[in-house]
Amino acid sequence: MKKSLLILGSITIFATNMLYAQDFVKSKTINEKGNINLITFSEGSNLSKSNTQNILKDVLKLSDESSMKKVNEVRYNSDFVTEKFAHYINGIRVEGSTYNVNYKGDKLISMSGEVFTTNDIISKPQISESNAFASALKKVNAQRYMWENAAYSAKTGYTKPKAELVYLPVETLGQMSKLILAYKFDIYAAKPMSRGYVYIDATSGDFVSYNAIMKHAHSKSESNDLIATNRNQATTSKIEIPESYKATSLELGNAATRYSGARQIETKLVNGQYILASESRKVYTKNSNKTDDIESATEFVDNDNNWTAAEFDNSNFDNAALDAHWGVSNTYDYFKSTFNRDSFDNAGAEINSYVHFYEKLENAAWSGAEMVYGDGDVYFKPLTAFDVTAHELGHAVCQYTANLAYEREHGAINEGLSDIWAAIIEHKYAPEKQPFLIGEDITNVAPGFIRSMSNPKSATLSKQPDTYKGQYWQPATKAEGCTIPSEEANDYCGVHTNSGVLNHWFYILVSGKTGTNDVGSSYNVTGIGWEKAANIVYRLESSFLTEFSTYKNTRDFAIQAAKELYGDTSAEAIAVQDAFYAVGVGTKHLTTPDTQAPTTPTNLVASNVKATTATLTWAGSTDNEKVEGYIVYGNNEELARTTELTVDLFGLTVNTDYNMTVKAYDDANNLSAASNIVSFKTAASLQYCTAKSLNATEENIGRVVLNTLDKSSTGTAGYEDFSNLSTDLVVGETYQLEIHPLFPQGGSSAETYGAYIDWNNDGSFSGANEMIGGSGLPTFNKPFKIPFTVPSSAIKNQKLRMRLVLQYAGFGTDPCRTFDYGQVEDYSVKVTSNLGTIDTTASTTTIYPNPTKDSINIQTGQSTTYDQFEIVNAAGQIIKTGKLSGSIIDVKALPVGQYILKLTGKDASSVHKFIKN
Repeated sequence: MKKSLLILGSITIFATNMLYAQDFVKSKTINEKGNINLITFSEGSNLSKSNTQNILKDVLKLSDESSMKKVNEVRYNSDFVTEKFAHYINGIRVEGSTYNVNYKGDKLISMSGEVFTTNDIISKPQISESNAFASALKKVNAQRYMWENAAYSAKTGYTKPKAELVYLPVETLGQMSKLILAYKFDIYAAKPMSRGYVYIDATSGDFVSYNAIMKHAHSKSESNDLIATNRNQATTSKIEIPESYKATSLELGNAATRYSGARQIETKLVNGQYILASESRKVYTKNSNKTDDIESATEFVDNDNNWTAAEFDNSNFDNAALDAHWGVSNTYDYFKSTFNRDSFDNAGAEINSYVHFYEKLENAAWSGAEMVYGDGDVYFKPLTAFDVTAHELGHAVCQYTANLAYEREHGAINEGLSDIWAAIIEHKYAPEKQPFLIGEDITNVAPGFIRSMSNPKSATLSKQPDTYKGQYWQPATKAEGCTIPSEEANDYCGVHTNSGVLNHWFYILVSGKTGTNDVGSSYNVTGIGWEKAANIVYRLESSFLTEFSTYKNTRDFAIQAAKELYGDTSAEAIAVQDAFYAVGVGTKHLTTPDTQAPTTPTNLVASNVKATTATLTWAGSTDNEKVEGYIVYGNNEELARTTELTVDLFGLTVNTDYNMTVKAYDDANNLSAASNIVSFKTAASLQYCTAKSLNATEENIGRVVLNTLDKSSTGTAGYEDFSNLSTDLVVGETYQLEIHPLFPQGGSSAETYGAYIDWNNDGSFSGANEMIGGSGLPTFNKPFKIPFTVPSSAIKNQKLRMRLVLQYAGFGTDPCRTFDYGQVEDYSVKVTSNLGTIDTTASTTTIYPNPTKDSINIQTGQSTTYDQFEIVNAAGQIIKTGKLSGSIIDVKALPVGQYILKLTGKDASSVHKFIKN
């Protein structure tokens, strides 16, 4: 018994340490989904790296299945260190679910990021990696792939991609919290050229998402030919340099660049000829000769290292290569000299540029490994101007820092950061240029530039917003109307358009501005100049932003970055906040903190109340600054957050009384009083839509087999209700459903099938994974077999409706319709939790009293200890988890009912049923 008490004592100390960490939390910033995005710690906390893992798990309230793994560490000058952690669930990485942990010296000062969690977890793929890869290749649909080029593979290590199994957050209306188990492939296509992560649903084989690794200087809508297929391979000067030639020295050459005048460049002397190679930086510039084959690229050469206009300002635009070489070299120098960043990956990677890429290509791009530059045609001159080279290398830096996904708001921020680095670096090395214009040297059409950071609305090729969700803002979410990000259809939901908001923020931060924005907010910002603004942006990008950061995140993180660099009340931190206010993101700086709560929401009304769903609407609040959003409560528990004045609730309990209220909150997290109470009772049973065939006498469903359910039927009604028949299914287990056709009059015909299970028990079959299988291809008198896995999101211990559709010459993708020939049948299933086996320690563990009113006491044997507990209600929902700091669990707040208590420890687990009365 002494051993058990000692271990329980150590658990108590651990919990105390967590309370100690919580005591020093200075502030928490919560996003519209209720997730913690930013945590700051007060002076004197003395929280250090030694306890980071525990602090992360506790503060973020991660489940036992979750873990945070350190993946990188970066330094910002001599004072600041950032550790980057990735989130895993059951050993599978969650894409974009990452957290940055920031220290000054060894002292913890802040944490930032996004952690995505969900109850709907499937851990086993249902299709093979090879089939998923085939689906990915079908989506890309290229003629050639880079792994087929042996020379490129040998040089770069890029080979035929293998899948990584990940959880991918996908956006639902108003939030991004649905996790899908997916195969992830890095597919680099050579013709036509593209590169991106392709995600294939590991349960269905469907394409889910494409995250472009290859980033372009501008969108397809801004040019007539973004990535063309290879045309005639024009001949340019091809002077081959044999590999056997050895460099004899590094030299400084004189270059008559196309766009930046006379400049010095570092070159390499090889057997008496000079090539565009800066060995000190590992910067190399080559000639693609108007083809797409970068491994066949040749060297640009000069005999005397005096790269004159007479030699290179020719019909092939060869002097454009001098701009690329000079521009990339200076971009490398900027990051190295300013932030001690050694190349884009901070590990000395080679930086390769390929000029004359394709014929008449009107774009430039970072491929994820190298940069390519087209020669332009109608809209553009050769795209190697200084700001373009800096923009593309900026994408490379982002890939190895924030790694912002290239779609929606995150993609716009990615593009904005590249424009910001283009402006910063051009201002430093070519101050005679116009740094707040992008592409002014290369644009053939009015107004003579691609984008303007000082006046985003002035660009005619692609007008940009200067205010968040103001004029020219492009739909970026499903709620706004951008359902599927696509390069061709919507520029990945406006990445090259909505970047204007971040561009204008940076312009105002540097230069200052007075005015009124598109949402009617008047502002007066004093600029802080280039150097300080650049320092804040680099710290923002390298130490705060994560893959799915939004504009709100970026604003909160930038303010914190400025505070850490210059002080909480510094002019720099104030300017960052006020500049974001000027572009419509967040509130302005207040000398006196905002402590005034929004007004109370009114006229809360419930409608469309069904067995498990309901809709709430209300009249909005006002605030002295700005209402940030609303929190919806049901029976005093938070159910949802929204920025709208309506919310659809799902997963309510059948035949249950609910009292609903709504509160408003502002940017300072001031919370209003609760609205009026709306009370309702959910329906006693679900009302499903009607589905039937008009003729079931020629073909119908003859037999259904699932687990213990085996039902034969010769009935000829268009719809048959067998929902009284049920079988039990276990979460995470895979089953096979069989539907056998029957032809009462003999013969056979073409049949198709659809099968559905109402996993969330909301009275419809439209939820995630609720179509468990179906076929658009006809079968003839053969049973249709459907394998499926029970999702953990399924409502537990209740009968869930299963609908089967057999249809002649069609596809039953709609489970709510009437059709000509076939049959519809309804059954039920009941899902139970997979609690695992109860090991032998369970026999030495008892709980008492049972039933109980207030608390549960845990009694264990000498060798048994537990440090975590989990309570599951009768619906299979986890309603309470925590760390054991003793042998008593408080259950006073639980409603009356039956529960399951799961206890876990390092080498023990135990499951018990108890009754709360």
